[in-house]
Amino acid sequence: MLKKDRYEDFFQGLYNRNERFLMISAAIFVMSLFIGYFLSGLLEQFLGNMFKDFQRSISEREIQLNTFSLFIHNLKTVFLIYAGGLLIGVGSAILIFTNGVFIGYVASKVPFSDFVIYTAPHGIFEVLGIIIVGAAGFRLASALVNFVNGMIYQTWYGSISEKIRYVFYQNLDEFQESLILFAITVVLFFIAAIIEANVTLAWVNYMKGVT
Repeated sequence: MLKKDRYEDFFQGLYNRNERFLMISAAIFVMSLFIGYFLSGLLEQFLGNMFKDFQRSISEREIQLNTFSLFIHNLKTVFLIYAGGLLIGVGSAILIFTNGVFIGYVASKVPFSDFVIYTAPHGIFEVLGIIIVGAAGFRLASALVNFVNGMIYQTWYGSISEKIRYVFYQNLDEFQESLILFAITVVLFFIAAIIEANVTLAWVNYMKGVT
């Protein structure tokens, strides 16, 4: 029971410390979904070819529908969103937005019920993962900004190398927390890949049979 409480306290604390970043990430993603869905006609010239390339990559088995292939394909996006934090979070925000717009655009191209049936089992984990890795990118950006501010504005009488080390350790907790959020996202996307590769088709067949 004590171990369970420790895990609950850990995740509750992680959420509390990053609530603002999670809310910002979620807001960007949800807004971009609506933009992609309801403005799909205006976005056709920008996303039409991308959607066709995506369909072609699946049909020609460039993206294979197995756990490893799906996981590696999505992991690239996850890493880029996280690394976007190095651009003061702007890169993370842009990548969250563009991914949301594309997903919304794709949803507009098929019957909405089909989109939900095909994406719901694994999509829940992927959406949650995108929001969390967006927060990880913003936390990384915060650590970077605080490090730079410390280097510029903190009074220091020692050597520059000592100051770098001191300011780095001052902000190490933030950097480590961004890595924890990134790691959680990787786990979520791995679960999503397992479900998409091994469960989604059976789920679709079942739902199609029911409806």
